[in-house]
Parts: sequence; structure tokens; C-alpha cells
Amino acid sequence: KLDKLLNNFLSYGSGLRNEGSIKRMLGLSTNSYMHAGEIPGYADKVSGVAKAAKWIKRGAYIGTALEVGSTGLAIHKACTLGREEQCRKAKYVEGGSLLGSVFGAGAGGYVGGVLATTACVAIGIPTGGMGTLACGVIGGAVGGWGGGEFGESKGEKFGEVLYGKMTND
Repeated sequence: KLDKLLNNFLSYGSGLRNEGSIKRMLGLSTNSYMHAGEIPGYADKVSGVAKAAKWIKRGAYIGTALEVGSTGLAIHKACTLGREEQCRKAKYVEGGSLLGSVFGAGAGGYVGGVLATTACVAIGIPTGGMGTLACGVIGGAVGGWGGGEFGESKGEKFGEVLYGKMTND
């Protein structure tokens, strides 16, 4: 019934086209489903995805905390070793760099995850569950890194401009 409902339309991009029936590809049997009441391994896959999401979330918090700590140390160093003017400039430049980095990483991670998942499906990579998650995670990580680097440089320049405007009053 599943094959008839899908009419092989969805199997083109999913990598299931030449692998026989969808039921066989997913490891489904009417008898085992009726006996167990669930698809074999489905709960394990969902649990794995939940664990991966939890670790990714923790990693983002740790990365942000390290970035904030690094910015604080850079400002502290400028304020203890330099003159008042260097301290003031460091606050603007380093603060702008931090904001740009955090916002850039967030935006880049989101966009990278969406684009990578879409690209994996569009080019026909057989992605079922964990494959799609892997594409999204890798794309999100690359996008987050790229967005963070881009945002950091733009934020630093913005901080310098803001510092210049504030000191030329």
C-alpha cells in the first residue's frame, strides 16, 4: 500500500528508487509491526537525534562563554597595560567584535544548516533520518564558523567606527 500511495514519486530524490519497495528499505513488516506496535529502531533514531541536539546546544553555550571570556580578557589587558584611550577603544572594538561574532555565528549556523539539508536532499544523497541530521549539523557548524568569522570582522570595524564617532564629539 505504501508503494501505491507514494507511486514511486518520492523515491527519486530519496535514494530508494532502485532498492526495491519502500517497506523493505525501511525494514518494515506487517507481522512485526502488529506484534511490537512500532517500527524497529525508530525510537533509537529519535533518541539519537535528541542526544545530538542536546550536545550541539551545549557546545554553542560553551563557545559563546569562551568568546565572552576572551573579549573580557582582551579589554582587561588593554585597560591594565595601556593608557585610558587604549582602554576606551578596546571596549568599543572588542565589544563590537563580540556582538558581531555571536550574531554572525547564530545566523550563519541557521542558514548553513538549512542550506546543507536542502542541498543534500536536492542532489539526491540518500538521507534518511540520521543522514539528514548529519547534513544539517555539518552545514550548521560550517555556517556558524563562517558567520562568526565574518561577523567578528564586521563587528570590529563597526566598533572602530563607533569609537571614532564617540571620541570626535
